[in-house]
Amino acid sequence: MLIDVQPAPRQPLTVKITEEDRRSSGTLVISFRATADAEVLRLVGPQGELVLTIASGRLDGVVRARQHTRRLDAEDAIGLDDGALHTVAVTSTVDGMHVFIEGYEIFSTSLSVWTQQLLAESLTIDPQGILDCGVLRVFAEPLSWQGHVAQAAKPQPAVTFAAATLSDRDVRRLDGTAEGSVWARVRARGRGQAGTVFAARGSLGWWAVNLTDRGFVVGSFDGHTHSEVVAGGSFDDGGWHDLVVTSGRGALTVYVDGYQRALSPGEFFFADLGSLNQVCVGQDLEGARLFGEATAAAIFDRCLSPHEVLRLVSAAPLRTQALFDTGLLGAASYRIPTLLTCESGVVLAGADQRVSINNDAPNDINFVLRRSLDGGCSWQEPHIVGQLPGGGARGSSVTDPVLVQDRSTGRVLLITDHFPGGIGQPNCEAGTGHTADGQLLLYDASGEQFLCSDSGDVCDLEGNPSDYRVNSAGDVTLAGEKVGNIYLADGGEHPQALRVARTSFLAVRYSDDDGATWSAPRDITAQVKKPWMVFLGTGPGNGVQLRSGRIVVPVYYGAREGQNHYTCALMMSDDGGDTWRLGQGVSDPVTPADSLYESTVVETCDEQGQTMVHLFARNQHPSGKVAHAMSQDGGDSFGPVDYVDELEEIFSQPNAISITLPGSGKEAVVFANASRMLPFRGCGAVRVSVDGCRTWPHSRVFQPRHYVYQCMSQLPDGRIGLLWEREFQGVFFTILDPDWLIAA
Repeated sequence: MLIDVQPAPRQPLTVKITEEDRRSSGTLVISFRATADAEVLRLVGPQGELVLTIASGRLDGVVRARQHTRRLDAEDAIGLDDGALHTVAVTSTVDGMHVFIEGYEIFSTSLSVWTQQLLAESLTIDPQGILDCGVLRVFAEPLSWQGHVAQAAKPQPAVTFAAATLSDRDVRRLDGTAEGSVWARVRARGRGQAGTVFAARGSLGWWAVNLTDRGFVVGSFDGHTHSEVVAGGSFDDGGWHDLVVTSGRGALTVYVDGYQRALSPGEFFFADLGSLNQVCVGQDLEGARLFGEATAAAIFDRCLSPHEVLRLVSAAPLRTQALFDTGLLGAASYRIPTLLTCESGVVLAGADQRVSINNDAPNDINFVLRRSLDGGCSWQEPHIVGQLPGGGARGSSVTDPVLVQDRSTGRVLLITDHFPGGIGQPNCEAGTGHTADGQLLLYDASGEQFLCSDSGDVCDLEGNPSDYRVNSAGDVTLAGEKVGNIYLADGGEHPQALRVARTSFLAVRYSDDDGATWSAPRDITAQVKKPWMVFLGTGPGNGVQLRSGRIVVPVYYGAREGQNHYTCALMMSDDGGDTWRLGQGVSDPVTPADSLYESTVVETCDEQGQTMVHLFARNQHPSGKVAHAMSQDGGDSFGPVDYVDELEEIFSQPNAISITLPGSGKEAVVFANASRMLPFRGCGAVRVSVDGCRTWPHSRVFQPRHYVYQCMSQLPDGRIGLLWEREFQGVFFTILDPDWLIAA
């Protein structure tokens, strides 16, 4: 350890850093109490700085190192200004910087910077002198993720249970508490055993948490309204479970074994019961005992944050790595993840690189890729695979990527939407941009039409050759002089240049060396898009090769020009990606509420060998559930749409994959999506079905706050790679253990 001090309260502390102290990686840990916005620390040198601050209760900051800058906006770290003791840590490793709250990772960045890279000269703690700091520790080497947990103190309860019923003195201490948390470590005797874990009564009503065959059920009555919150799961399995219920920040939240299981808007705690007169654990208010036991229990007089709950129960930490974070390669943002584990074991991760602004098309968007040769443990530097000309909102786009591999040849296919400059889904024109026989149509500034062959020769509609030529990148020459690009926005410096139609296109690239090199894009729009379609684009994420060898890719399209009606289908190839066709639409929507948008597809096989293709779709149906349809003919057609009760939908892209469970070898389907409006899109949930998508008994809320799109793949060691986005801060990679998923 390089530094281990206890700063004086509300007094800045500056520690000098010598050349001998500098390291290329390491860990810094600080604990503090705060009641207002404040600067926590400042690490400074001639090559840059690292600054961390508290802003509106969350952790914010920035790291600057020469020409590189990353914002450390840990927006999901809430409640840091509540006056309680909190622990913040920063670790720099070879894969980037990681920020921890209460011992658990809250944010990461791909920029790897520490005291050596900054040539750091000083570290100042509490520069404004308004924090009550606990300890400051700087370690010469990066701490392990378990080591971070050990450095963080557990939250301290207001009352700890030493008997089944609290003493009158402790009840008076809790009387009138408006926000708070309760915790118990509990187990049932076995299946079907149930009873009350917590109960409280006051002059106006009661509050109780019961263990049932539905899971943990929180019931309450405040003298006017009965309410019930169900944290579903099979927790009567005879094993120990940590139950935490928090009330505050506008919601009642139930955690089991450290992870959120239910959230209900509206707070309810002891103050809602009137004059509190009884609080007990392991029994109900009449003394009927739980068929099991609570080995420990406590009550907290504040609403614990998700990371404090993790620390309270000492949950095993999950490690996350930033693969495409804001600022990487100078880009404003990254979105729309795609992930593929190749047959060779190489793992490919890709995303939209949104160069200038965060928006969808119209925008300057490239496709960027990283490769892992060790099962997702480390990653090669990012490589731009797909790029079209133009910049800003008038730039052209390579967006919404899908990766899939042909097992028979090893060829990896990349399918992307292409939009010309200034064009996106909202302002596409109807049409394919091709003739009926598949030739690419081009237009000059006057609207005259031309035809472009695969070789780049350009002729008029009568077949007369012109002096125009178009290369594979879309660059246009006129009599040998470059005059623009067919994908540029209308107007500009080359009014004589040719342009493609102002609509959406689909392109395929391929790689025969596991993503190391790629072919030029091949336009397949004419094969799958119909002239009456305004838009046809991928349901981004991953495609699937069925057991039959057919490759299917989810797509959706605008079915009526000028109206916001969409449906989805599968685009399929039976020859390894050489040719494509469009299957039948899943539904014929009659209102926007019936529309289906981005989707994901999996194949299941029952014990009799009967295969089924399942499609899950984003929608705005009043049910608030994910749409689902099944195909028995390999995706050519689908049966009726149903809405899955267990899969919440907030109009965000879903993803699902079929996996083999390690150990048993059984097939399971893993489904992930953003499952709750908070009011931002968030609550990343991962669910597992082991019966061919009929039921979804296993569920984990992996990321309780900011979370939007994702893509999954089973890694070579059997674990699940999850590539996910926070929408405005980039795309991150986390590895999940299937045993952890199905244990919930």
